[in-house]
Amino acid sequence: MEEAINAWLSACELDAEQNILAVLVRRLAAEFDAKPHTSTAAELRKTYLELRASLKPTDLDFDPLREMLQR
Repeated sequence: MEEAINAWLSACELDAEQNILAVLVRRLAAEFDAKPHTSTAAELRKTYLELRASLKPTDLDFDPLREMLQR
């Protein structure tokens, strides 16, 4: 998860607020990779959606829920 999110975020231009959300998303993804608990997945999804809502439409090609469901 963390690797996929890092690849997605590296292609996005982020402002200061988005950078803060990106750090949170990355940390939650790393935590989810280490311990795939439902509560971590829920928090990751919520934070991801908040970040995604703030991005330009061209930056929205990644869906971590799809990645989570493939595990």
